[in-house]
Amino acid sequence: MLNTRKPARRFAILAPLSAGLLLASAVSAAADEPPGGGAEQCYPDVICSGVNTGGTKPKPGPSQPGGGGGGGGGGTSDGPLLCSYHDQQWPCHDPERGWFNSGVGCYFRPLDNPLPEGDPAWQGHKPSEGALYSKVCPQTGGGQDGAEIVFEATSPAGPPALNLVDVGFGFAHEMRFPKPTAGVAPKGTAVVKAPVWLWLDGVAAPAPKTLSVPGASVTVTPVLRGVTWVFDSGVSVTCDKAGTPYDPKYGAAKSPDCGYEFAVGSGTRKSGVFDGTVTANWVGEVVVTGPNAKTFDVKMPQSSNFTLKVAEVQVLN
Repeated sequence: MLNTRKPARRFAILAPLSAGLLLASAVSAAADEPPGGGAEQCYPDVICSGVNTGGTKPKPGPSQPGGGGGGGGGGTSDGPLLCSYHDQQWPCHDPERGWFNSGVGCYFRPLDNPLPEGDPAWQGHKPSEGALYSKVCPQTGGGQDGAEIVFEATSPAGPPALNLVDVGFGFAHEMRFPKPTAGVAPKGTAVVKAPVWLWLDGVAAPAPKTLSVPGASVTVTPVLRGVTWVFDSGVSVTCDKAGTPYDPKYGAAKSPDCGYEFAVGSGTRKSGVFDGTVTANWVGEVVVTGPNAKTFDVKMPQSSNFTLKVAEVQVLN
């Protein structure tokens, strides 16, 4: 039972648990479905996007933030574990004052140099019956009571019971992993057996989260583990990265990291287009350090839909 020689301030603990382009196959070619954007034909070495260029060889784009094992800089911290009393929050651990006790609203720290038995601070107790602690009580209006030495039969404060694995799962599920926005070239009508570029627009990983307690920590880092493109024709494309956005300077080149060439057109589909779903395979990489060290992933995939028209091409002799 706690010594309460000074008025107690009641606290409760809070643990915050707190992610147009068209390539003709010949110089004289006609598509059964004209390409969008008013372009009726394109040079055979250019992917139409409103500009005809000689083209340059594309280089794989840099990994998107958080993508492919690359990504942004160092981790961020969400601050110390907090305790609260009367709606006033305090760090649960202070390097000078010790651990916060949520029952009496004070910090307790074992004495660095215990007083000898018989000192008045022992209140007639023996060292075998308990220990002496420095006790400091913060004031909700600012400031703090002066430190006093008290006897306690049992440790009055220590690390709160906290499962860092559960915290890791919580952090991952709290992250706002972005839904993918499909970038596809050509924007109007693609052509059978011609390069189609696939990439994600505006993909940015949420900030990492870290919670540290003395002797242990948990960090969740969002990472993009590839992108999956699925069409209702049965075609599925999996790319390691977010993909490289198409630029007219690339001409008729294939995407260096995420693309496809369709063998059949979409004219036989009821809607005349292929319906597609793109899934960004986000994961939260969880690393727990300390006595119960553990590493695991929390999968948080995000998907969105898009359409693509693919035209058959007939060569004119």
